[in-house]
Amino acid sequence: MHKSRIIISCCIVLLLNIKVVAQDAHFSQFYSAPTFLSPSLAGSTGGTRFVANYRNQWPGISKAFQTFAVSADFYLSEYRSGFGALLVTDKAGSANLNTTYLGLQYSFRVPIGDDWQFVPGLQFTFGQKSLDRSKLLFPDEVVTGSPSSGQVYLTNTKAQYLDLATSVFFYSPKFWIGAVADHMLRPNYSFMGDKSILPLKFVNFGGMNLWRANVSRIEEPRFASLSYRFEYQNGFKQLDIGGYIYGQVLDFGVWYRGLPIFKNENIQNHLIDNDALVLTLGVSTGPFRIAYSYDLQLSSLSTYGAGAHEISIIWEIDELFECVDCFSRRNTLQFHKNRPRNMKVN
Repeated sequence: MHKSRIIISCCIVLLLNIKVVAQDAHFSQFYSAPTFLSPSLAGSTGGTRFVANYRNQWPGISKAFQTFAVSADFYLSEYRSGFGALLVTDKAGSANLNTTYLGLQYSFRVPIGDDWQFVPGLQFTFGQKSLDRSKLLFPDEVVTGSPSSGQVYLTNTKAQYLDLATSVFFYSPKFWIGAVADHMLRPNYSFMGDKSILPLKFVNFGGMNLWRANVSRIEEPRFASLSYRFEYQNGFKQLDIGGYIYGQVLDFGVWYRGLPIFKNENIQNHLIDNDALVLTLGVSTGPFRIAYSYDLQLSSLSTYGAGAHEISIIWEIDELFECVDCFSRRNTLQFHKNRPRNMKVN
């Protein structure tokens, strides 16, 4: 029985290691974590916004992955500039492997004609990875039952680093597309005195508005959109594609995550190429929106992982300017605060 538990534990560790090697933390509700998605979206509501996100991945596995994020951003129309701050904590495994970072963001809007805007962005990051050495279990401890000598190789239990991300974003009343390059400084986060370089991450996202109801300017909008997000990091590829239907109070979203026709270099037997179906329900009242989503796993991990739960809370205030986030439910992409949507920001 004891050996069986050890084997099961080792399998879980291997599964967790797949995720650590393959990708950074992520949110299924990526448009509900806008500045986490791209620094170019800092200040994208034209006012001030506060966001909180929580993700519990694989709750069926004890102490698997939990991710927390809080952010604040605002826009200064006088300078055509958005500013943001993003704090993220990702916890993984029984050894409390924590990744925490603070990102300071800047974006600048450049009008292109009457309809399009170009928004480059930057994020400067200070991060730290840490673990609890006392909770690590080494192979010789399992075999001999005595304390391991392996801990001597862990010269540190904390690794601090600086990093940089750059982004671009184009949008119009109908379409939007963006790209992000993260870990530009290739920081070293090794606990053992050698090199463990954080691999570059590239993200491409975009979408279009499919339909909008004919409502008066004082009513909340009703519309539908289709969008995608593609990520590449260290051989790992991930695609999310789906859409939302927005009502006056409720919004619904369905997303598919996976790339079953492509091979992921870091994933044995294509474990997560056909990953999950994500179902989202949001409720909006005034400047607040609360959304819940569940990742219904389609891969072989579904029996053990039990999917993922995610909650997001958004508070938007001072929406005084003409350019509004493409992904805000109050963006009709035609009118905002009784003003034509194609008006430029001064």
